[in-house]
Amino acid sequence: MRVSVAFLVSAGFVAVTAAVAYWAWIGLPPGAGIPINVLGLDGVRRVGSSRALIWLNPAISAVVTLALAFGPGRRPGLEAAALPYEVTMISFAGLMLVVEAALIGRATDPGFNVMRPVAMATGVLLLAIGNYLGKARQNPAFGLKTPWTLANAAVWDKTHRFTGRAMFLGGAILVVLGLLLHDGNALGLSIALCSALPPITGLIWSRRLARS
Repeated sequence: MRVSVAFLVSAGFVAVTAAVAYWAWIGLPPGAGIPINVLGLDGVRRVGSSRALIWLNPAISAVVTLALAFGPGRRPGLEAAALPYEVTMISFAGLMLVVEAALIGRATDPGFNVMRPVAMATGVLLLAIGNYLGKARQNPAFGLKTPWTLANAAVWDKTHRFTGRAMFLGGAILVVLGLLLHDGNALGLSIALCSALPPITGLIWSRRLARS
């Protein structure tokens, strides 16, 4: 497969994410690292930091980018949704860069609010994907693949236009909430709802379209 411009842009984001991780690895004082706040199965909350986790986001970003660029998703039929697929690949790599920078910011300053930049970056991702999702034509590789969208091209097109608008709206709301809210739990819930509701409502909409 030829190397696309989208892959090169995504790879650039991965490289910058790795560079940020390397800067933190050599620049943070001994004992400092990514903050950990985990509630164990025994009900005890464990708080600390891990230096090894500095490399987690670059690793995830690299694996996902390679999988999207060269993996089984790049099978025949994807040409019908090439643009939204590539926007998704670039947006994910960009999001992982912001997440890495935010976590490093928290490692250097305990008072830094990680969730605000992450919420806004997730909102930008939803805006980008939502803006292009309606351009995805019926294919077996990318999109909302339900029995109803795969059986009818008109249902596919209307479902993806509807879901794209919902995703765009969710992204806009999330960017605004990232600017206004400060509570980490509220921002985390906002990220979950704004990310999950558009595809869920899209699935319901596709079934309704097929019935009508």
